[in-house]
Amino acid sequence: MNEPSQAVIYQILSRTEEQNATMDHLVFEMMQFPGAAAFTKNELLFGVYWLETYQYIFRSTEKQTTRYYRTPKGHEKLVELEVLKKKTGFIS
Repeated sequence: MNEPSQAVIYQILSRTEEQNATMDHLVFEMMQFPGAAAFTKNELLFGVYWLETYQYIFRSTEKQTTRYYRTPKGHEKLVELEVLKKKTGFIS
């Protein structure tokens, strides 16, 4: 399976711990955040499912609302990407 770009991975992982980190938030509302318009909904959906498949995030459904949370592996990846962002000023 191909891997989403580091920028997509960062965008998703950085939003998963927000209180309203639902599928709609991660994919549709996220498009309103600075820089997010650079991604298509397909890229973001693929990123969410890829991160879930490789256990960087997990899904929890309660009262018909699906939320995502980072796993320890996902937290490590986010820290790695934040260090890269500080060193280079961007994530590609």
